[in-house]
Amino acid sequence: MNDLERFKAVCAGERPDYVPIFGFLGAPGMSQGALRDVHARLVHTGMPSWVDGCHSLARFDSVEGWFRYWGTTGPIELDFVPAEPARGIETAKRIEGEFEIVESETGAVTRQVIDNDATYSMPHFMVYDVRDRPSWEFYRERTTPGPMWPPDRIEDECRRFEGRSRPLAISVGSTWGQLRNLMGPEAASAILYDDPELAHEIIDFFCGLREQYVFPLIERLRPEIVMAGEDCCYNHGMLISPEHFEEFCGPFYRKVGRLAAECGVDMVAIDTDGNAMEFAPLVESCGVNALFPFEVKAGNDLHALRERQPEFILMGWLEKECVNEGNEGMIEPEIMSKVPRLLDRGRYFPNGDHGLQPLATFDNMCRFMTLLHEVMGNPEGEFPRVK
Repeated sequence: MNDLERFKAVCAGERPDYVPIFGFLGAPGMSQGALRDVHARLVHTGMPSWVDGCHSLARFDSVEGWFRYWGTTGPIELDFVPAEPARGIETAKRIEGEFEIVESETGAVTRQVIDNDATYSMPHFMVYDVRDRPSWEFYRERTTPGPMWPPDRIEDECRRFEGRSRPLAISVGSTWGQLRNLMGPEAASAILYDDPELAHEIIDFFCGLREQYVFPLIERLRPEIVMAGEDCCYNHGMLISPEHFEEFCGPFYRKVGRLAAECGVDMVAIDTDGNAMEFAPLVESCGVNALFPFEVKAGNDLHALRERQPEFILMGWLEKECVNEGNEGMIEPEIMSKVPRLLDRGRYFPNGDHGLQPLATFDNMCRFMTLLHEVMGNPEGEFPRVK
């Protein structure tokens, strides 16, 4: 079997020749490289320097060497929008002591560590892009795409994805998550009560763009994955109420779910951090059949979720801190208490529950991946197995 066939088998609840270690760049776990400082530490502690997958938030390196060395895989992701680019928004940066200040012509101001794209810690968003209707209208004008490409140019781009041997993923963006990005979580929550008309307008604008530009590509390319990113859960559950999700977000996801069913899409997945136990049945009712990465420390329980939602596709849920320095004793209990039981029930892609951290070591990665490959019956990877 190839990567595409294994992926489709797992999604269907069937047993492939082996289960792949599969993940998305937004929450790659152990599957798709690491940020620059983490990658450098893995090399410093023993990983060959030729292993690629050294990312920043602004640039994604090739992961083919990472796939080969660690025996992992991931999707092909659509890399174009079939329209001329928007005018865009200009930003300026300056250094203040140990921090970088980023100012935008929208009025947004962000304070972050220097070189944050490669080292990543959570920035301090001092002022957000959208604060009221005038700031929204300015942002909308600068981010509206230009004219649609002619059909022959779109078709030329689409042909590149024919005959693929890995699953293709097409993103449909987000709903409330887009509002949170523009306004911050507090204002994006309050606006649902204080100005629901404007909240609907902002969400509907972006959903309309995806229906115009992305839905036809789903119909043409018949991807295996349609994915979205909401990050609408926190450490105890959803940041907005289920009722608000139904009102503001549900209509779009039902459209996505119907289109995915018509096009034979295997996985409709949403990326959300935090505790997704309440969120999972809500999105399943809209036609979504997968979430990731199910962070451990947020209190997710995939054994309980599997009992409640037997056909839902589960991903991640292995504590990323297992591979940090000094944590090698966590590896076996973490994997053995979760992976065999979930694999037995099917529709599960084991992986770390977000991304690798700066304290990760090469030796612990080898220990973790040796046991995970063994439990999954996965023979791939060139890394040294640890007995």
